[in-house]
Order: sequence, then structure tokens, then C-alpha cells
Amino acid sequence: MAGRIKGITIEIGGNTGPLQNALKDVNKRSNDLAKELKDVERLLKFDPGNIEALSQKQKLLTQQIENTTQKLDKLKAAEQQVQAQFQNGNISEEQYRVFRREIEFTQGSLDGLKHKLGNMKAEQENVASST
Repeated sequence: MAGRIKGITIEIGGNTGPLQNALKDVNKRSNDLAKELKDVERLLKFDPGNIEALSQKQKLLTQQIENTTQKLDKLKAAEQQVQAQFQNGNISEEQYRVFRREIEFTQGSLDGLKHKLGNMKAEQENVASST
């Protein structure tokens, strides 16, 4: 989704550049974690009681939450600059709406990940009680 944030230039940490470049490292890390998490979840479908896989899933979810929180923080840090650019006419209304959607999408992802992590506790309790 970050590929749609084009033409918006912001300053984060004293560096001025396109917003999508500022989010590049966070998005790459997010994709890497998502791929690894998908592999672990595939393993858990075949062996739901695998304690090692459950542990990995919990660790990956925690890392994904941290990463998504970083992304949301960067987006919120850029929000005032983007709003000012929109009001000054430096970016279009469409670009501004895309930026706002990115914030909402990231917040929704973060909430979903936190919910998944909460469900992990129930899974672990089920595994612990069955052994």
C-alpha cells in the first residue's frame, strides 16, 4: 500500500525525502516478518501442538507489532507536514486521502496483530492443558 504514497515529501529525523523512502525499511521488515509468520502458521496447521512453532509465532507477532507501531509513529509524525502541504496546494486531495487511508490501514493492522497475539495465549493454554 505504501507504493501508492507518491509525491509526498516529508522530513523525519532531519532528513527530507519522499514519504515512501522513509517507510521503505519498515515496509521491508514487515514483509519479511509476514512471510516467516505465514510459514509458521502453515506448520501449525499440520501440527497444532508444536510448542516450538507456537513460540516462534508469538515472537514473530510481537516483532510485527513493534514494526507496525514504528510505521504508525512515522506516519503520525509526518501527518502535520502532509496536512500543511495539502492546505498549501503542494499535494492533491487524492494524495492526501491516500495518506489518510494508509494511517487507518496501519492502525487496523496493528489492532489485528494485537488481537492475534491475545489469541495466542488461549492457544498456548489449550496446548498446555492437553499435554
